Parts: sequence; C-alpha cells; structure tokens
Amino acid sequence: MIDFIDISKTFTIKKQQVAALQHVSLKVNAGDIFGVIGFSGAGKSTLLRMVNALETPTSGRIEVDGQDINKLPFSQLRQVRKRIGMVFQQFNLLNSKTVYDNIAIPLLLNRVDPKDIQLRVLELLDFVELTDKRNAYPTQLSGGQKQRVGIARALATNPSILLCDEATSALDPETTDSILRLLEKINQELNITILIVTHEIHVIQRICNKVAVMEHGKVIEHGSVLEVFCNPQQPMSKKFVQTVIADKIPASIIQVLQQDVRNYKIFMIRFLGENVNDNILYHINKAFDVETNIVFASVNELQQTVLGIFMVQVIGSNAEIQDVIDYLEQHQLNWQEVIV
Repeated sequence: MIDFIDISKTFTIKKQQVAALQHVSLKVNAGDIFGVIGFSGAGKSTLLRMVNALETPTSGRIEVDGQDINKLPFSQLRQVRKRIGMVFQQFNLLNSKTVYDNIAIPLLLNRVDPKDIQLRVLELLDFVELTDKRNAYPTQLSGGQKQRVGIARALATNPSILLCDEATSALDPETTDSILRLLEKINQELNITILIVTHEIHVIQRICNKVAVMEHGKVIEHGSVLEVFCNPQQPMSKKFVQTVIADKIPASIIQVLQQDVRNYKIFMIRFLGENVNDNILYHINKAFDVETNIVFASVNELQQTVLGIFMVQVIGSNAEIQDVIDYLEQHQLNWQEVIV
C-alpha cells in the first residue's frame, strides 16, 4: 500500500547540506499498524510527510497503491490525498470553531452536500465518543478530547490510510492508552492502514504489528514487532526495547552471583507464545546432573503473544553444562550466555 523506495532527503540550512533521510526503503502493507520510532531528528516525521507529498524526496520514490505520488499531476494528487488522513501532535484545531465545525472542515473544502456533511459528522462524533461535545469549542476540551476531534476530522473523507505524527506525545499515560484503543478500533473496524511515528516505545508495543527503528536518517532495523522486540539487533533498538521489556539482571543479584564459588553459567532464555508453558527447566533438571536457579524473569505480551525472558543459573560440571547447551540448541530455543 505504501512503498518507500530508496528515499533520501537533503535540506539546505544556513548554506549547509543536512541529510534528513538516507536511502530508506520500507513497505507498509494494507491493514498494518506500522510504527516508526526514533529520537528527535531521526527523520521519522520527514518520512511520514512524504506519503501525502507534504515533503518530496531528493532521490528515490514513494508509491501509494502502486502510484508514484510525486509524478502525479495536482488534480490526481488531490484525489490521493483525500484517501490519506493525518493526525498531529498539537491537534491543529481551530479555536474559533466548534467541535462539529472542526470535523466538518475537510468535507466543506470538498464541497460535500450539507445534509451529507451533517450525517458524516454526527457519525464520527459517535465513533470517537464525543456526541455530547458537538457544540463545544476546543478550549473547553481536555487534551484527549482534542485529539479525538483531530482523529474524527482525519476520518471525515473516509481515508484508507491514517498518518499519525507523534499523536500521543502531548498526552498523559492514561489518555494515551485511550487514544491507542481508538486507533486500534479504527484499524480493525474501518480497515484503515495506520502509519504512526513516535519516540514512545510503549506506543509500538501497545498497538503496532510492524516497526522500523530510525537513527540519523537511516532505518537501522525493521520487522514485525515480535521479531524486533524478541531479539533486537542494533544498540538503539536494544535501548528502546529495554525500557519496556526488562532483560537485565538487577545489580543486587549480580553481587550475590559474583560471590558464588560454584561452577556455573548464566543463560538468558527467551520463550515465545506456547513455548512459555513448556517446562524446559524441569526436563533439564531431570535429564542432566545440574542444578538450575531462576535469578531473574519477566513476562510481557506483544500482539496477543506472550514473551517470557528467564535468566537461569545452571550449576554443574563443564561437561554437564555443555550438555545443557546442546539441549537448548537441539530444541531451537532462543538463548545466550550472560556474563556477570
């Protein structure tokens, strides 16, 4: 549905060339909630604005539904833009207009019949649960309510794509969760593909099925949320993931382990989905002359799939510990040794 093909973008700032994007290639499929994460200046918002041609690439191309949008005449580009809604961090509402009128703006600009405008706006007010706020003004609304108005406005023209530029960054955690639930509802009930850029890994964990990690204008890692969260490869990806999925042994436990004079190794074993319920340690203790001790564990849910991370101390002879390693390999478990 959205295909970024070798995209680069260079800005000239104070006579200096600044590379905002460098050879970015990504594909967003229909039905995805695709998250792009990175710190400020990573290039993620510039990439997002390429989709509706608010920014144009210095090189490369963007295809939306197979069309190179930067080669379209303005009349055709206008039609493509009608299928793309956009939600902003700071809401971008008109304070002089009511909630009803703010939502109606795209329909008025498209010269929709007033009766149809009324039906559509009332439908959207119900969908975003703001029916009782139709005559209120933005200054009378909470941050979450303002963002719901912004989302309703973005949905007014029945888009097939919704772009979200840091849509929850100005909201408190509880309100953020309510907006994320609304975005999930939009994706599932309206079959709208969502591309969201954020610096909040919680947003990616909560609703996205695909993720790309950006740093200095480059995509350094991308894949399914399960793939990236279960086994991040790049330092930046690991830094983000570790803020929501604990995979480090606490310092107090490390101190105790360092005083243990027995022969042992520490293994980090990741269990995914049904494997979480497999009694691996029971089988290891039964099959080998070793003692096992879980020194740390965390359990998380990603895309309705459970990810369990266990730090296991395996105590025994070198030969027996090697047998345990062979067992882990034979059962194709995701594991690695941890040095304390």
